[in-house]
Amino acid sequence: MFISRLELENFRNFPSLDLNFSEEKNLTVLFGENGQGKTNILESIYSLALTRSFRTKNFQDAIMWGREHGRIKGEIANKERTHKLEIAFTGGPSKQKRLKKEGVTVESKKYLHHLTAVMFSPEDVHIIIGEPDDRRKYLNLIGVQVFRGFLEILVSYNRALKNRNEILKSIAKGRSKIADLEIWDECLAETGLEIFARRQEILDYIGNKMNAKYHELSGNGGEIDIQRKTYIPLTKEEYLSRLNESQDFDIRMHKTNFGPHRDDFMMTLGGHEIKKFCSRGECRTIVLALKLIEMEFVEGQTGEKPILLLDDVLSELDHKHQEHLIKAISGYQTFLTTTCAEHLDKFGGNRIEMVEVRSGVCTHADCPVG
Repeated sequence: MFISRLELENFRNFPSLDLNFSEEKNLTVLFGENGQGKTNILESIYSLALTRSFRTKNFQDAIMWGREHGRIKGEIANKERTHKLEIAFTGGPSKQKRLKKEGVTVESKKYLHHLTAVMFSPEDVHIIIGEPDDRRKYLNLIGVQVFRGFLEILVSYNRALKNRNEILKSIAKGRSKIADLEIWDECLAETGLEIFARRQEILDYIGNKMNAKYHELSGNGGEIDIQRKTYIPLTKEEYLSRLNESQDFDIRMHKTNFGPHRDDFMMTLGGHEIKKFCSRGECRTIVLALKLIEMEFVEGQTGEKPILLLDDVLSELDHKHQEHLIKAISGYQTFLTTTCAEHLDKFGGNRIEMVEVRSGVCTHADCPVG
């Protein structure tokens, strides 16, 4: 998989941008001072892949100040053919977002899976030390990219969850009956089981690979274990039974207290919870191992190498981990942001495309190494 062209219109601080990329130079280094727009380019590629930003829930927030619309376009070549993808969005009262493939407006299910991306950033440490929602989002974003239909299942689940919660409030006020929960319990059980199963598939893969990858990166012999903190039903009947058991409590609380929306997992190192006991450096090593395994999983599931987006991560890693990362990303199209070129000699100059980003303007530059 390879992005050969990226076009932006009124996206963040880019009124207009048109960049072409060569497969002969599969590492694009976006360099410049902070606040010039480097991460905005990564955000646009990520958005083109997942139809959502990693910074905001609303694309309208990404429209250039004073403009009424924005657009991201990309040409993507994979093993089968070249695709043209586009996301167009408008501000104002309408706040519309349109997905296009080959110039034709399509639904998410027909748009997704033509471009996959794996993001590396210093904030990834929140997968380990952050809140349960951070871990749920991490698993969901992997699932959306590799499992066809997973997004629709998430949407159906969240819709049923919202409706069930409304009925719970209504029952508590004496306006609805317990029987009114049945249709939504059925929907939650069907979609919830699928979400649990897909997340478990991802966690099983990570768990089988994690120790070897961590030992390779750290040289330490400690064992990493991944434990689900949530009860996982195996059948629809078991799921419905769990909902029924918590029904009285749910009515009192006005919300559903069981399901994948409360899912969480814990990682331990040598029997100790990483979130509580590991240093920042150890957490960075574990997260790096996690993201490298994610790359392998996405490629294994889709048959295509994902695009790699590295947002100022080299400065967070010591020399040893820099070398591991550089070796691992060889053969993947990679976009890397940096404020300096001191790490670039490790990559080899003949495969680097240098792009200086300054105040929303991109200029191709000579590579300082090689």
